[in-house]
Amino acid sequence: MTTKMTPTALFTYNRSQNLQITLDCLKNNKIDILYIFSDGPKNEEDKQKIKEVRKILDQINWVKTEKFYQEENWGLSESVIFGVNKVFEKYDTIICIEDDVCVANEFYEYMKAFLERYRDNPKLAGVTGLRYPFSREAFKNYSYDVFFAPRFSSWGWGTWRRFWETIDFNRESIGGKIGFAKLDTKPAGADMEGMIKALIDGSLHGGWDVYCGVTMLLNKQYFVYPTWNMVENTGLTEGTHSGPKAPPWRLRWECERRPRIEELRLPDSVVSHAGVTKAFLAFFNSNQNPKTQRKTLGVVVDRVKRLVAKGFNYLGLEIKRKISNNKPDPKLYSTTDNHQEVPCQKEAYYLALNKYIKEGDVVLDVGMGIGYGIGILSILAKEVYGIDVDSKAVEYVKKEFVEKNPKVSKILKYNGYDIPFEDNKFDVVTCIDVIEHVEDYDRLIDEMLRVSKRIVFIQTPNRRPEYTNPDGTPKNYWHLREWSFEEFDRILKKHVVKIDWNFIDGPYNGPFRISKTISKNTLALTPVIYKSDCVSKTASNGER
Repeated sequence: MTTKMTPTALFTYNRSQNLQITLDCLKNNKIDILYIFSDGPKNEEDKQKIKEVRKILDQINWVKTEKFYQEENWGLSESVIFGVNKVFEKYDTIICIEDDVCVANEFYEYMKAFLERYRDNPKLAGVTGLRYPFSREAFKNYSYDVFFAPRFSSWGWGTWRRFWETIDFNRESIGGKIGFAKLDTKPAGADMEGMIKALIDGSLHGGWDVYCGVTMLLNKQYFVYPTWNMVENTGLTEGTHSGPKAPPWRLRWECERRPRIEELRLPDSVVSHAGVTKAFLAFFNSNQNPKTQRKTLGVVVDRVKRLVAKGFNYLGLEIKRKISNNKPDPKLYSTTDNHQEVPCQKEAYYLALNKYIKEGDVVLDVGMGIGYGIGILSILAKEVYGIDVDSKAVEYVKKEFVEKNPKVSKILKYNGYDIPFEDNKFDVVTCIDVIEHVEDYDRLIDEMLRVSKRIVFIQTPNRRPEYTNPDGTPKNYWHLREWSFEEFDRILKKHVVKIDWNFIDGPYNGPFRISKTISKNTLALTPVIYKSDCVSKTASNGER
């Protein structure tokens, strides 16, 4: 159910002084409802600062609030993505403010007017109260009170659910889209090229707003900017993307230039004006960091296209195997061809048994292979089910386990994606050394979350140099891909807001050590994700 009320989402960290100024500005705006997303501490020093921030937040009594306090540090990108998703569970529009953004008294009223006027225009991705400080001479012969630019703005911004749902926050897949699109970044500003390069090569920390900007460029969309400024920033020398020095310009409210809201001149569709566009782009050209000019996006795009032409799917650091004409299709792989128990897999099953499975649980093992994991899980579980795409494995496990182990209930063949059980059927779902064989791994993760009631326990190989070919593909031919910790962490965070990470360290045959931190000795990545932390459409209230 959605409503036309437009909530304001406030994202905070550890800056209590900035926050109080921001809240004073919001109070003057008479906003409808305030969603608050308070990130957790990075270290011990942060704990007291965040305590002070939350003390201020808990004293808000001038507007209805919905508060989400995190105990761990997610970083700004994950906080924003989670927060906007949360608001869009109920509303169609949102206005977003960070704790160092101060807005003029008219900001909220005008932002709602912009959002309502352009609600159904697919060419528009969002609105902002910010006007960058380029010369006002650009508006001398301009007939409207807003202008349009293909650049995302994250300082006092708003958008519609229809745009947000089109954003691909996966670096690997959006890198491929950029490579094929021959993306022209110049209309968004000279600095956009460098930001996209950093996004592709993984050197950009966070960057949720760059993903938004890339989506706009790919879809040829625009942001709505006012001709007067309603935003000031009090944190330009601190924060996620700030430098140690203030920029050579400052933002100042231009309240004296605002039109009466009933007299707003808003065009029905996107209009362009050469003078405004020239001044807008000149601002970013004059403030560009020269270092971002050293390597153009064209070079990055060429690199992507060359790798694709060679037969690889370039997805950031992830390289998927191309099936050779003279080699068997990995889909034909059967665990029954070689009845071998993999030591690291057994270690993972025992970890699930000893740490995550409760006596009386109903458990599903996805991709159970020859079934030795099912035997381990049944030690505590009340019932164990198994599914696999391999017909030979299904028949083998039925013969070896179903009649011999009374706790093994059903063994079924499935298509690799659509798990043939109802929602919330299983307390625990295990998936050990399977996901690296799966083409659409996001779909499988969603399905496992759907049928789980409490947790999904996953293991996949850690991509290590000794198990990787020079071209980046796994030496294990049957694996479509393997991931590093950072890559798989990003994938999982599209589905859940946080992850209980385990790492199995040691050589292939053991001995093994279970760790909570990644190391050079990590053989397998073993994350546990909870249904209660799910942010996808499969989410429901689960037991933790």
